[in-house]
Amino acid sequence: MATRQSIDHFLEQCEGALHFAEFEFNEASRQEHYDDEQFQNSQRYIEEALTDMDRLYASSNAQQREMLARMQQQLNEMKNEMILLRH
Repeated sequence: MATRQSIDHFLEQCEGALHFAEFEFNEASRQEHYDDEQFQNSQRYIEEALTDMDRLYASSNAQQREMLARMQQQLNEMKNEMILLRH
């Protein structure tokens, strides 16, 4: 069973990855190929968060799964927007 603290800490990490990705997405939208490495790093952080989420999801309770599912949706939306951006 995942602890509340471990879920909260993980969600904070996901929010950090999401904010970083949003920043890089906005920068890439304005400047095109300005900093490809940072853009790719932010995509990698999103992927890592989604992979880690799968493992944590298996050991969480129903309430925790709901919180994780909402974060997963946000991460997937950002991931898709980044993929579709003509960068």
